[in-house]
Amino acid sequence: MDIGLFYTGGEGCGHDSPEPTIEAINLKPWQAMITKIAKDLFNNKLKPTDLHKGLIDRTFKELNTAAKAGFGAKYATDATGIKMQQHLFRFSVAKTYQQLEQMHGFLVDKNGKLVSYPQFEKKVQQVHETFNRTYLQSEHRTVKRSSQAARQWAQYQSDKDIFPNLEYIIVGDDKVREEHEKLSGIILPLDDFFWNDNYPPNGHQCRCSARPTDKKANGRRPKIDIHPAFRNNVGKTGVVFAENGHPYFTMDKKANKAYKEYLDGQGK
Repeated sequence: MDIGLFYTGGEGCGHDSPEPTIEAINLKPWQAMITKIAKDLFNNKLKPTDLHKGLIDRTFKELNTAAKAGFGAKYATDATGIKMQQHLFRFSVAKTYQQLEQMHGFLVDKNGKLVSYPQFEKKVQQVHETFNRTYLQSEHRTVKRSSQAARQWAQYQSDKDIFPNLEYIIVGDDKVREEHEKLSGIILPLDDFFWNDNYPPNGHQCRCSARPTDKKANGRRPKIDIHPAFRNNVGKTGVVFAENGHPYFTMDKKANKAYKEYLDGQGK
């Protein structure tokens, strides 16, 4: 799926949250770096596959801060928290490549002619605004909610001798996605395979939750269309966005090689 469609449209991804828009980050400190990136791309001193440590580190810092806020004090030392940190770093590297690749694509016009630097920098700034305001705001919320869910999952496991089942809970207003409404009231054992793919959050700005219960399991397992990027249990894996489903991780062989080499070099 196209990155823009993943974040702004498509089935299950266009949910409007009743929460006010938040500023996940202050973009002003990024400005000098983005301008330098534009100049280096234009002068062929930087290629998308070179990646960019500053951009990676800023992205990771914002997402990691959101995860820590959701998970709590034990985030840095908990086994699941550590997995989340590693995942968010990989996510930040992949996102940086995709961002640079989009910027690089504006070097020439539709006729293959090199554009002027002012034209190019304007496009670069637009890509930056999209990735690091629009997309990052959504990622920031999802990471925070997911880290809360991961912490809760650990608590559910420790209490499962008292509350062996989980119940899927929706908010119940007119903003709930149709697919998520189908999950409302499902009660299944905590260890049921259903929770491997359906443990919330199950989409951008998903407000669903699961709560422990001693109610009898009802065996409901409806088939619903959850985007592959969210078909995951963050409490088990430490993964917020499934890497076989999120478009940031769609790369050609050359880009994938650069991505893996960067991770190897960082010990991630």
